[in-house]
Amino acid sequence: MPDQKTISASPLATPVASRFERRSPRLRLGSLLLAATFTLGAFPTLAENHAPRSISVVGEAEQRVAPDMAMLSLEVVTEDVNAAVARREADATTAKALKLMEKLGIAKKDIDSTGLNVAPQYQWLKEQRKQELTGYRVTRTMEVRLLDLDRLGELITALSDAGVNRIQAPRLGLQNREAIYRQVLAAASANARERAAVIADTLDETLGPVLSVSVYETPVPKPMGMERMAMMTADEASMSPQAESYQSGYLSYRLQVSVSFFIGKGPV
Repeated sequence: MPDQKTISASPLATPVASRFERRSPRLRLGSLLLAATFTLGAFPTLAENHAPRSISVVGEAEQRVAPDMAMLSLEVVTEDVNAAVARREADATTAKALKLMEKLGIAKKDIDSTGLNVAPQYQWLKEQRKQELTGYRVTRTMEVRLLDLDRLGELITALSDAGVNRIQAPRLGLQNREAIYRQVLAAASANARERAAVIADTLDETLGPVLSVSVYETPVPKPMGMERMAMMTADEASMSPQAESYQSGYLSYRLQVSVSFFIGKGPV
């Protein structure tokens, strides 16, 4: 392949140079850039010379595990024309619920009952074209972590009987989710290497070191039945057979690992 010196000494070099001298500086610069473009194009690019030979695969792994904890979001909502009265009623019901949870063995550290909201309530007077204050709504919220899932149905029913009038669907999970995550991650990575090895062996190639890795996590789905346990009122919770026969089911953790391996020894 000719070097820069050989190209400069070509027969075309002298006529082109003489034409440059007779043109304006702007035209001369454009011609030089065009000549440089053609000169560089005669050489292979760095990427073409050094593109790595590689195999890319996607490894997968999935593990179903039984949840060992549940998070409950609870609300005690009261209304009265007097804000203080509504507040006392909400506090009394909250205290009753806390005492109940203590009897069921739920530790204080697993309960957050600090949420409080007081909101004035209005009605629109059409004739007067103005709002009129009708009272106040007080909302006490609680977040509870339950570690004994066998008592989930009993807890929901007892809380509704105690006056907790809004109960959201339990959010099931694991106390040590990281341990399960690492197990699934290791399995997906091993699966990626196994798949790449099959391809390399079939093509009579040697599998080299890792070139790149990407991890994709599939969101943990809700167990069956969770969709039907949206926020319930106290009456619905106490009458629903799900409150007594709730089954937690399983959580499915699934990961995909995209890995590229060099073919051979890799870059030197």
